[in-house]
Amino acid sequence: MKRVIYILVWALMIQGVFAQPSADSIRKPEMTLSGVSSATAGVIAYSPNGRFLAVANEKVIQIYDPRLTESLRPRLSRTLTGHGAQILGIAFSDSNTLVSVSLDQTAKIRDDATGKMLHSVEIQFAKQIQFVLAPGHSSLAADSSFGKVRLWNYQTGEILKTFEPNDSLASALAFTPNGKSLVIGTEKGVLRVMDVATWTVARAIDLDSPIHSLAASAEHAIVGYSDGTIAVLDFGDQTSIPEVRKQSGAINALAFSAKGDLFASGSADDTVNLWDSKTLKPLCSLQGHEAPVVAVVFSPDGQNIASLDAKGVLHTWNVTK
Repeated sequence: MKRVIYILVWALMIQGVFAQPSADSIRKPEMTLSGVSSATAGVIAYSPNGRFLAVANEKVIQIYDPRLTESLRPRLSRTLTGHGAQILGIAFSDSNTLVSVSLDQTAKIRDDATGKMLHSVEIQFAKQIQFVLAPGHSSLAADSSFGKVRLWNYQTGEILKTFEPNDSLASALAFTPNGKSLVIGTEKGVLRVMDVATWTVARAIDLDSPIHSLAASAEHAIVGYSDGTIAVLDFGDQTSIPEVRKQSGAINALAFSAKGDLFASGSADDTVNLWDSKTLKPLCSLQGHEAPVVAVVFSPDGQNIASLDAKGVLHTWNVTK
């Protein structure tokens, strides 16, 4: 299926959504942290209980208390060491652990409350990867290394399954919230939904444009393109694909809230936008970055967003006030 500009885009244009945001729809950050050297996607994460915000910074992981402080800077709780090379990605599991993968060719598992190292396994990674953890208690992770999408067990380091897209390299990965499907986007614009249990392609759609970023909820996948366009795909039958364009730069990062009712888009135009998932209406523009936004995550309660830019500046925002 080729990219189709749905009639919703015309409706949004009529409503003036493509115009510059009004003053009351612009929000400034609550807290700011600078000096994050690992400014790439996948290096910031909230813990499942929302008590911690983890930030990978070169070879270490810094754990912050994300609650608002008088200094308007998140309070550093602890620094976790142990990796011997740059950390490529971090993620909290639903089993109260923090998993990190590194160019030292290891995956390390820590207790998310204390930071204590529980386990370390050896596994080979490419220099740049996409890395995601499956929700639930399955100990499954997926990454894109050496031209393949790999499903593996982060407790043992065992590679369970591999998939090599026949059109181009994988450019984005996302698990659905139940962990049963892995959504794969490629550089040539093919979106595939993999059934994790059978490791077969349940659905494939040719979007005809390189997929720059993606995220998945229980019902939808959202895809970001290099021109600032966002496409929304249903996991059910769909005859056309709604698209909206609010930001002028590439969509480098996408994230759904836990309920799936909201999503955020981080752009190369230095902004983060908050969207209503059902209506595709932009709710507000989060402004304060002075460099392309490379990562964005929601807190588990959906009330806060953390975003990171290419200059290593992290902002947090309350999106409920």
